[in-house]
Formats: sequence, C-alpha cells, structure tokens
Amino acid sequence: MQSSSHSRGEDPGIEDIKKKSSKRRNLIFSAHGIAFLIGFTVLAVVIYRIGYRDLLDSVANVGWGILLIISLNLTRHLLRAATLYLAVAPELRTFKYRSAVAARFGGEAMTIFSFMGPFLGDATKAMLLKKNLTLTEGASAIIIDNILYYVTVILMVLSGITLLVLTYGSTSSTETRVLTIIVSVAILIFASISLAIIFRVTPLTHLIDFLEKRGLAPGFIVRKRGTILNVENNVFRFYHDRPRDFFTIFGISLSVHAISVTEVFVALKFLGHDATVSNAFIIESLTKVINAAFSFIPGTIGVYEGGNGLILSTLGYTTTVGVALALVRRGAILFATSIGLTILIWRTAARGTRLIRPRTP
Repeated sequence: MQSSSHSRGEDPGIEDIKKKSSKRRNLIFSAHGIAFLIGFTVLAVVIYRIGYRDLLDSVANVGWGILLIISLNLTRHLLRAATLYLAVAPELRTFKYRSAVAARFGGEAMTIFSFMGPFLGDATKAMLLKKNLTLTEGASAIIIDNILYYVTVILMVLSGITLLVLTYGSTSSTETRVLTIIVSVAILIFASISLAIIFRVTPLTHLIDFLEKRGLAPGFIVRKRGTILNVENNVFRFYHDRPRDFFTIFGISLSVHAISVTEVFVALKFLGHDATVSNAFIIESLTKVINAAFSFIPGTIGVYEGGNGLILSTLGYTTTVGVALALVRRGAILFATSIGLTILIWRTAARGTRLIRPRTP
C-alpha cells in the first residue's frame, strides 16, 4: 500500500527537503533564543553588581539631553542611507533617497533582533530596495557601502588603539596581548580588502571554482555562481569605474564616525562627568570592536553594556559610568529601531493588501 503522501502524488524528495528546512528554521530559532538569553543574563549580572539605583541615578542626569543624543544617532543613519544611495550606479539611481532611508532603518531593525546580525539585516535592505533595484544591483550597492564603511571602522580602531597606548600605556600583559590580536586582525582585513579592490579580485567566485573542482561546492551555490560573479565585479570595480563616488562615500563614512564620537562626548557630559575628545574617540573605537566580536548576540545586549563598563574603567571612569553611557546610547538605538520596525510593518501590510485586493476583470 502506498503512503498517503505518494497517493497525493507528492515527491518524497520534496517532503525530505521540507523536513530539513523545518529543522534548519528550528535550529536557527533556538540559536537566536540562546544567544539572546546569554546576552540578557550578562546584562542582568552587570546591573546586579553595579546596583540598579546608582545606575538609574546616573542615567537620570541626562534628562532632555537624550533628545540631542537621539538626533545624533538618527543623523548617522541618514548619512549611511546617503552612502547606500550613492553606492548605486548613477544610471540606476532613478528612485528617491527616502527609499534608501527606509531600507537603512528597516535593515538595521532586523540586525538588532537577529543573531545573524548584519547578514539578515543586509538581506532585508536588499528586499526593501527590490522595488527599485534587482537583487544583484541592490546587493552590490549594499556590499560596496559596507566595505567602505568597515574600512573606515578599521582605520578608526587602529587609530583608537594607538591613541590609547600613547595616552594610557598598557596596564597588563593580558591587555597587551588582546590589543595586539585586535591590531593584527584589523591590519590583515584591511590589507585583504585593499588588495581585492586594487587588483579587482573575485574571491568568492575563485573559492566556488576551487571547491567545485574537488566536488565540495554545494549545488545551490554553484547555480548562483554567475550572480555572485556579477556582484563581485560590481563591487571590486567600483574604485576604478567610479572614483568620485568611492571617495565621497569614504568621506561620508568618516563623518559618521565623527558623529559617533560626538555622541559619546555629549553623553558623558550629560551624565555629569569630564569628557575629552580623545577619550570619546578611544571609547567609540573600542566599542566598535565589541560590536563586531559579539554581533551574533541580538543587539549585542549585555556585552555592549558590560564592554562599555570595562572600557571606561580602563580610562579611569567607574564601571557604572560606562554602563550608564551604554544604556543612554541604547535608548537612542531603540528609538531608531522603532522607526525601522514601523517601516517593516508598514511595508508588510502594504504588500499583504496588494495580494488580497480583488482583481478587477
């Protein structure tokens, strides 16, 4: 007797694929939950050790200054939306800047709530731009924007660590080893990106070809080779084909970091503590290292606050000040995230309305 699935004419291979897909989704969901619980536990422990009353008293000092901090945070997003817009080829830039703004906020909201971090966030940006660009064109623009931004992040991290060592020195062998590892990794990534841009290398396509020759490349990746090659060509020829846009995006990305440093400086002032531009620069540069290292935790919850406490204690502040600074900036982040979620809900509702709208004969 045939099974019910066979009687309906369903291919057992398709059923197996569905089961594997379901297991994969469950695994991703579980990993997401575990990562969030780890981060939330770290945050709870940090607040417990500091004392929530002292922390609340410190945060309360900010008052209406939170509006300025939120404004600075939103300005950063608007500038990153501008770099995304400029990363699109001029002949394809036929849509409004506000579409790039919507993609930026929506993608960042997804980044905050996913343990897959920037990967799912960037995919969301591409989907939000799909009305105006093909996925290949959208992915190319997003990758170009990200590469140039992360190059400036690397430069800022290296500058921040240099300033830290020159100003405060190294207090222990452990700190020296950690800083050495960070610098080494940053230089390696910077050199790899620079060489790929200069020599127009297509690393992913070469890797796919290498694995395919040895029978190790997954079939769905091999089938996407042409699309991946197009994206890589668009990305790594950007510097040679559009140098003006290249340096414009690079300059705007640097200004984004300047605004972040200003945000740290202003927040410390509102918290009632001494602040210098050099300290704000060091804090922001090391915070970027923490965000990158723990991007698998949704919103880097817990490690962001604990990391800020550790950074500021190294600079002579108390751990309470560091955690308070992180919570104040977290408030601005959540405000921007709420905008992104609103955009995602609105786009989803609009799409659903179009699907259920009855067609006129």
